[in-house]
Amino acid sequence: MKNNPIRTVISILLTSACIAFIILNNRIAASACGIGAYLTALLTTKFATRKWQIYFLFLVALISGYAMSAKEGIPFIALSLLSMAMMPGMRTLLFQQISDTKVGWLESALCLLGIAFYVVGNLYNANGWVGWAFPAPAIVFGAFMATGFKQDRNSFAREMRKYNIELGKPAPVFTLPDEENNQVSLSEYKGNRHVLLIFVRGDWCPTCHIMLRAYEKHKDRFAEKNIMLLAIGPDSVGVNREMVIRLGLDYKLLCDSKAQAAKAYGMMFQANNYETKFAEGVPLPASFLVDINGTLLYTSDPHKPGAILTPDTIFPVIEKLGTTA
Repeated sequence: MKNNPIRTVISILLTSACIAFIILNNRIAASACGIGAYLTALLTTKFATRKWQIYFLFLVALISGYAMSAKEGIPFIALSLLSMAMMPGMRTLLFQQISDTKVGWLESALCLLGIAFYVVGNLYNANGWVGWAFPAPAIVFGAFMATGFKQDRNSFAREMRKYNIELGKPAPVFTLPDEENNQVSLSEYKGNRHVLLIFVRGDWCPTCHIMLRAYEKHKDRFAEKNIMLLAIGPDSVGVNREMVIRLGLDYKLLCDSKAQAAKAYGMMFQANNYETKFAEGVPLPASFLVDINGTLLYTSDPHKPGAILTPDTIFPVIEKLGTTA
């Protein structure tokens, strides 16, 4: 179970304490609470289900950085922590526009900007040892994240070239356990319902959370066209069950821990990135529409399988579907 609500509460309490110590003019205590609040909020974004959690991280970064800055001059430390916070935050907020494949330099640029603000702020303002020491964990962790993001993007771009799925062909069948450990087979829907398969990278991926919630929001529109939603991810049944509850999903999330479906659909391209340790590697996020006859009718993008499909993209396609065989 991911203790996301607990982390959020802890971060709120630490941020409140940071503000209180700022008012009391206790800079060391304020900085200690601030860096704790920042790192806790940063870890929470890995399992973000709402955009407000990303904006909260930005707010915590500004408050924490302000606590670590000297009273005189521009609060460069606040700008430094905000830049570091934007690395995981901006791609999550803008995933519909830039997905996991575009603007590959974003995280590296934000990291360099954060480091520059950190150095300039401490050299030109009288921040003292507090300004150097307390933000250091955020700077080091930010550099680690930027390196991981860069490796992930490079792997993404390299592996996408191998994509060769053919539309109009019979969809590969599979049988996987859902979040209640009941076996679900794609073949059971043939002749009964269209199926939209939604591949996700795992519970560690915040953009996948937002994508799954987007499909949930439009579930009635899919139901009108007799479309069954099936999400597929590499996590265990237990993790999937917790994720379905936390995200409020009303459709099944299948456990593909051995990458049976991901490999069949050409989505199992990547080795593990710095955040994961799945035995078979990390799948790419993509969606496939299988019509009632079991034929692959549509995919998120035949040339960019990693691009995350949004419901708005597929609506023109499903409008052409019949509701029965």
